[in-house]
Amino acid sequence: MEEAFGKRKIFATIITCFLFSLVLTVLSVLDRDTGESGLEIILIPIFAAFIASGVIVCFGFITSAVIEYIICKVGMNYIISIPVYIVLLGTMGLLIGRLIFGFWGLYTFTGGVCATVFATIDMWLLFRVKKGKGTSEEILKIYLWTILTVIVVTLSLFLFIQFF
Repeated sequence: MEEAFGKRKIFATIITCFLFSLVLTVLSVLDRDTGESGLEIILIPIFAAFIASGVIVCFGFITSAVIEYIICKVGMNYIISIPVYIVLLGTMGLLIGRLIFGFWGLYTFTGGVCATVFATIDMWLLFRVKKGKGTSEEILKIYLWTILTVIVVTLSLFLFIQFF
């Protein structure tokens, strides 16, 4: 599982942070008061991406590296190791969220979901690299589509709040 280790982890972190900020933006629109200006719709994805990326880099990198190392040392085949990796990383995301926030709540479960998404993207990239399809042009297209999706959804929600 060592192929393109650092690049996979960084790419998975960035995509997970963008998806997390997009979900948080949609949730904030659904939970807004009528007197809000809508500017927080633009700011929430920015701050959420910074916070999520900091937590994922500090805790997720170390946790995923340790889990990947243990799975490689045990020597499981890919049919067993990939689901075990995803489930273990999701569970560790729940536990780390529980340690950070101190209670079982929405943010704790969000940590588990982010860890599961991170692990899924990481393993998807591993198989892309193994097949020789993980070229830099393809990665650039994925980055651009993800960023474009976040921008379009955020601006659409902002305009929706401004006019309705």
